[in-house]
Amino acid sequence: MRAWILGIGALLIMMTGPLGTAWSAAAVKIGYIDLQKIIEQSSKGKELRDRVLQLRKEKEKILTSKQEELVRMRQDFQQKVMTLSDKARLDKEQELRQKELELQNLSESYRQEVIMEGKKLQTLMFKDLSEIVKRIGQQEGFTMIIDKDATLYVSDSIDITDKVLQQYDSQPRKAK
Repeated sequence: MRAWILGIGALLIMMTGPLGTAWSAAAVKIGYIDLQKIIEQSSKGKELRDRVLQLRKEKEKILTSKQEELVRMRQDFQQKVMTLSDKARLDKEQELRQKELELQNLSESYRQEVIMEGKKLQTLMFKDLSEIVKRIGQQEGFTMIIDKDATLYVSDSIDITDKVLQQYDSQPRKAK
C-alpha cells in the first residue's frame, strides 16, 4: 500500500514538475545593477566620493602638521637631554608620550569621522538609487532586481545598470 502511494506521488510530481517550472519561469523577470559601476561612473557618485576624499585630505593635513610638531619636539628633547635635570627629563618624556597618545587618538577619531561621513553619503546615494530601481522595476515589470556583487553568475542580458545610471544622473541635485 505504501509503495503504491509513493508511486502515485512520484507520478504526480513527474507530470506536474515540468509544467510548474515552465509556468513559474514565464512569470519571473529578474534584472541586476552594478552598484560599484554606478558609484564610480555617475556624476553624483563621483561628487560624493570627492567630498569624502577632500575631508580625508583635510584631516591628513592636520595630522601631518601635528606629527611634524611631535618630531620637532623629539629632536629638541634629544638635543637637550644631557643638559636637563632628571625631573625635567622625566617631565619632557611624559609630555612626549602624552603628545604621541593624543596624536594616535586624533588619528583614530579622524579616521572614524571620515568613515562615518562616507557611510552617511553612501546611505543618501543608496536611498536615491533604491527609489529609481523600484520605479524601473515597477514600470518594466521586474519581479526582482539584485546587486551584481550578490551573485555568483549573472548574464549581461539582464543588466539594467546603465538605465539606472542615466536616471540617477538626470535627477536634480538635492540640497546638501
